[in-house]
Amino acid sequence: MTEEEQPNVIISGGGPGGLLASILLNNIGIKSTVLERTNEPDQWSSKSYTLVLGDRGKGSLEQGGCLESAMAAGTERHFVYFFDGKTGEQKTIPKKSPGIGFTRPLLVECLEKIACELPRVTLKRGVGVSRVANDEESGLQVHLEDDTIISATHVIGADGKWSKVRQSFPSFNSQATMVTCPSFGVNMNYPSIPEGWKTNGTYVIKPADECMFYIIASPLPTTGFSFSMVCYDQTADKYPWLAPPVDMKSEDYGTGGWEDEYSAMPSTVTPDSELSDHLERLFQEELPAFYAAVGKEAVQNARINRRVTWLQMTAEEGKAVTYSTENGLVALIGDSAHAMTPSMGEGCNTALESAVKLVDAVTSMMEEKEETSCTVNTMSEALIKYGLSRPKDMQSIQEMSAARNVMKK
Repeated sequence: MTEEEQPNVIISGGGPGGLLASILLNNIGIKSTVLERTNEPDQWSSKSYTLVLGDRGKGSLEQGGCLESAMAAGTERHFVYFFDGKTGEQKTIPKKSPGIGFTRPLLVECLEKIACELPRVTLKRGVGVSRVANDEESGLQVHLEDDTIISATHVIGADGKWSKVRQSFPSFNSQATMVTCPSFGVNMNYPSIPEGWKTNGTYVIKPADECMFYIIASPLPTTGFSFSMVCYDQTADKYPWLAPPVDMKSEDYGTGGWEDEYSAMPSTVTPDSELSDHLERLFQEELPAFYAAVGKEAVQNARINRRVTWLQMTAEEGKAVTYSTENGLVALIGDSAHAMTPSMGEGCNTALESAVKLVDAVTSMMEEKEETSCTVNTMSEALIKYGLSRPKDMQSIQEMSAARNVMKK
C-alpha cells in the first residue's frame, strides 16, 4: 500500500479520550498525531477534579491494553458511604463492581506514558487547533493557533465541550445546543483524611432536606479529599452568598477551555475569606458532625463553579444525529460529541468508550473488506458508521444525567 492510500489521522485533544484513541489506532496499524494545546500535562490543583472509572471506563482501558497501568496509578473504590452530616451516623453500601479513582491529570499522565512509547503515535504539546477546513483539492487542512496549517486525511475531535473541530463544520454545529441546568457546584480540597474515614470509597454527606444541597467527598490518589457541594438554583435563593458566577455568553464559550467551569469565581465581589466564613457557619449549624471531622481547613480554598451545562445534539426532521461528517473525514468523541453533566460520573467513562467504539468500527470495516492494512476509504466508511451508531447509546445517558441536576420538589 502506498503512503497516499494510508490514513493520516490528526487527533485534536490530548485528554483521556484522545490518547486512548491514538493507542487503539496504533494497535491496528494506523498512525496518528495527537495535538494538545497545553505545553505541560495538567497538574493537580484546586482547579482539577476527581473522577471514577466504572465498568465502561475499565473495559475501554482493558481493550487498549492500559488497564493494568491504570489500576497501579489509581485507587480502587469498593464502597459508597452515606454520612449523616448532623449525627455522624454512617451507612456502607458495597459497589457491585469496584471503580478506579483518579484525578484527571493522573489518568492523562498514565495514558500519555503508554502512548509516547508506541511506534505509530506522535504527541505534540503546545499545539492547539483553531479550526479545520475541507479543501476539495488538498483535503483536510488543520489550522493551528500559531497560524500554521497541516494536512490530514481524517480528523478526530477530542477537544472537549467547546470543540474547535465541531465548530468548524456546519453539519455539526447545526445539531449542537449547549443546555444550562439549574444547578452548580462548590468545590473544596481537604489535605488530610478525616479521622475514621476510609479511602476505598466515595462519601455522600447529607444535611436536612430543607438545606437543598449535598456533598460528595472523593479521596485523592495521594492524600486528602476533594469535596463537591452540589447545589441548585433554589439553594442560592436560600443562601444568596452561594450565587454562582454569571453564565457565559455564547460567543465566550470555550475561551478558557475546561477551566472556564472549574476555576470560575463567585459572581459577587465577595472575597474568598467571606465565602469560607459563610460556609464554615453553614456547616457548623447544619452539618456539625461533618464539620467536626474536617474543620475550618476544608473551606479555605472553596470556589463556586458556573451552572452545569451539557451538549444536546438534535437533527433536523428526517435526519439522524451523527458524530461524523457525511464524507466520513471527521468524527467527534467524548465531550466534543456528548458532553454531559457530572451527576452520574459517566463523562470520562463514555469518552473512553467512544474511542473504543470508533476504532471498533474501523476494525469491523477492515474485516468486512478483508484488509490487513486500513485504507483511506475504509477509514472514512468506518467513521460514518461510528458517527451514526454512537448517538443512540449516548443520548439517553446524557438525558438521565441532566435530569439529576434538577431539584425534585
